[in-house]
Amino acid sequence: MNLVYLNGQFIEEDQACISVLDQGFLYGDGIFESFRSMGGKLYQFPLHYQRLVQSAQALSYPLLFAQHELEQQLLELQNRNQLVNGYFRITITRGLGQIGFLRDMESALTCLIIGKEFKGIDEPLYQQGVPLTVAQTRRNAPEAINPKIKSISNLNSLLGKLEARAAGAIEVIMLNSRGHLCEGSASNLFWVRDGWVFTPDVSTGLLEGVTRSTIMRLCEERLNLRVITGEFRLQDLHYSDEVFITSTSLEVLPVVRVDDFVIGKGVVGPVARDLRRELQRDMGVGVLV
Repeated sequence: MNLVYLNGQFIEEDQACISVLDQGFLYGDGIFESFRSMGGKLYQFPLHYQRLVQSAQALSYPLLFAQHELEQQLLELQNRNQLVNGYFRITITRGLGQIGFLRDMESALTCLIIGKEFKGIDEPLYQQGVPLTVAQTRRNAPEAINPKIKSISNLNSLLGKLEARAAGAIEVIMLNSRGHLCEGSASNLFWVRDGWVFTPDVSTGLLEGVTRSTIMRLCEERLNLRVITGEFRLQDLHYSDEVFITSTSLEVLPVVRVDDFVIGKGVVGPVARDLRRELQRDMGVGVLV
């Protein structure tokens, strides 16, 4: 039976209970962070911890753990669940509260950590590439919801995922309120043209994924490719040689078609293939590509 960490205890996941008055459940008042471990080592944990702290501070949450304390709990959960290559999600909410606008905002936080063996998508998708569709749903404006908060109140992304499912696609491309390319519902977007790598700037309202920053670093350090950020239109993808999306779970996933137009020659390009190989080396796992 798989164990979870809930408010200081390791318990079986089917025995874990959270109050129906938890403010995360009632109001989406919560934050989360997800990441992986390889060979028993937490990958990029300091960066994920910093982003968790950033989200907590934005919502005026007290700090529950120092970095080394949270790392100890994660490693303990990993050992108890006998994870080799783990996938973790930390969820923190404002905790037990009450219904209504004048609800209590000073409750003890709820903290849940789930750790399972990582299961990625099918390997042939990396060899063949995937089609994407452009969502009708626009990304939330950064003036409305700060994209630096990784919130469990994630209806905007869910609407994008529902559009992807309806179109038979694994993911969507979401534009921002100004019509600029932003990101996927749960991924970041990159494309290549004439030996240059492009990705939307944080000013578009995207969530700065840890994998996104890692890919930008690997482009320049390992592949000698310059990364350009900015505000771009959908038409920019029409002239690209390659398109790919990145995330903790997807790694580097090549895109061969967007709606009714084919990317490049319609096959997986060398940059996406090389980047996934370099990312896996950076993770310390056996290279699959």
